[in-house]
Amino acid sequence: MHALDPLLSPARFEWGCATSSFQIEGASTADGKVPSIWDTFCAQSGRILDGSNGDVACDHYHRFADDVKLIADLGFKHYRFSIAWPRITTVDHKANLAGIDFYKRLLDALDAHGITPNATLFHWDLPAHLEGGWLNRDTAYRFADYAELVARHLGDRLPRVATLNEPWCSAFLGHDLGVFAPGGQNRAESLVAAHHLMLAHGLGMQAWRTVQPNTLLGIVLNPELCDPATDRPEDVAAARLAELERNDSFLNPLFGREWPQELLEQIGDLGSLRREGDLAICAQPMDFMGLNYYTRSIAKAQDMAPSPGSAKHRDAERGYTFVPPQKPKRLTDIGWEIYPEGLTRVVQNLQAQWPLPPLWITENGAADNTGVARGAVDDGMRCDYLEAHFEQVAHLIRSGADIRGYYVWSLMDNFEWAHGYSQRFGIVHVDFQTQKRTPKRSALMLQRLLRA
Repeated sequence: MHALDPLLSPARFEWGCATSSFQIEGASTADGKVPSIWDTFCAQSGRILDGSNGDVACDHYHRFADDVKLIADLGFKHYRFSIAWPRITTVDHKANLAGIDFYKRLLDALDAHGITPNATLFHWDLPAHLEGGWLNRDTAYRFADYAELVARHLGDRLPRVATLNEPWCSAFLGHDLGVFAPGGQNRAESLVAAHHLMLAHGLGMQAWRTVQPNTLLGIVLNPELCDPATDRPEDVAAARLAELERNDSFLNPLFGREWPQELLEQIGDLGSLRREGDLAICAQPMDFMGLNYYTRSIAKAQDMAPSPGSAKHRDAERGYTFVPPQKPKRLTDIGWEIYPEGLTRVVQNLQAQWPLPPLWITENGAADNTGVARGAVDDGMRCDYLEAHFEQVAHLIRSGADIRGYYVWSLMDNFEWAHGYSQRFGIVHVDFQTQKRTPKRSALMLQRLLRA
């Protein structure tokens, strides 16, 4: 790629890179930080693919100044990061000033390099001491307290703030599939968690606006594009259920709409935990929405009655199971299909169903595990992936979509949750033994495009 589409010119379109606190900061006990559910999850045998944890990660807590300089050197003027809730509050919900000071110093560094910060309040690292986590309604109110605290201490320096990142992962990977913290496997409880997360979003926005009414506020979602494995009616219905779970359970409350009947049936008696007036709280006016996109899914119906307690039984409870795509043109190293046209399809699907605010593509990227050779990283697959998705963004804007920015995931290789350090999404290579940063071919491509 020699040049960006004129619609994506940095003069008119926002370009940035993204990270999250638990994945890069390390310093897991420094300056009064309390444990998160991911600290405790990592300590459980067999939870993380390579047995690793986030104790050191990219050591960004101590190396942030160099990392911010790297962002500037690559030509980015915008940086999306998350604030670690366990780092800036104590177990009795008071401000941890030492932790807050870290983010003040980070913001100072960004300002010195002319980089605009865009913060996310919650990227999955829930404080471990919150009893019941997202299954407890009280956690939504504790999130509002946390949002108000951040607004008071940092809000005047944060022009745009997202409440939650991908609440689907916290709710369903964490409470249904059990592959993310805290590791639960209960379909109805995952829907309870989904509701409490959206309640937290609404309460958090209300709390923030009492302190900083001029901040642009929104949320970051990872909407589903799910195709049926076949044209059988059962598989078409299965794909619809997958999209209802990923999309409707979060987007409906954002716009004051009730869940679809299928989800109400799945939550069952636990639906009593959803109270009258909750939807009005969830449906706070939004200034923007962030969309994260990587690939599509393929769903099929469960054909046989599975034995209770089995993985197939849980698939039957949710009404679908995912299957690999047939003859995909190309896969990333994590095994995800490269399907750039899915970005256009998912945005258009959302536009047809909900009155969306302005959009930012807040995450997009590929796991390309190419290593360092002779001091360089030739991650050609990632370059091809990114270029193809840039084309889709330009196509969407031409088609009338109000997309105002794009953030590549991720700035650097990091702790990739249940995959540990086995998958590399960064445009900058990190040697986790020495912490040496090496910009990859993809980073240099973006540097050239942004400076052209």
